[in-house]
Amino acid sequence: MFGKRDFDSSPKRFWAWFSVEAQGIANALEALSRGEADAEWAIAGLNARIQRVDSTLEADVVRSLDGTCCLTITGAENAVDALLEGAPRLHGWRFSPPSPGASRVRIPFLRAPRPSLDVLASPLTALHEAYV
Repeated sequence: MFGKRDFDSSPKRFWAWFSVEAQGIANALEALSRGEADAEWAIAGLNARIQRVDSTLEADVVRSLDGTCCLTITGAENAVDALLEGAPRLHGWRFSPPSPGASRVRIPFLRAPRPSLDVLASPLTALHEAYV
């Protein structure tokens, strides 16, 4: 899936590879959201592949509630623009540069804080919490 070839540095070759692997990456993210598997290998492989085009590039994939995957590519502005110019139209995928002013800080899905059972199982403490 993530074979290495030294001459795969063109954006056209990256998008050809991505078109083949897009469904596998989307499936890995879906499995991650259900807690069935770890998708870190897919993101690491995607970043290893995109950095062959330009070493400043980095990819981040987010899956929305409707199932659409958004691939955000960050890095040197000219490298991002050159890569996004050749992006194909794939069903269920959007490709974009980073939003201006967006925070780059992300919490990995598996390490995100979850509600404590103490909070979920506590008795009602105010009238507005119950249906009267």
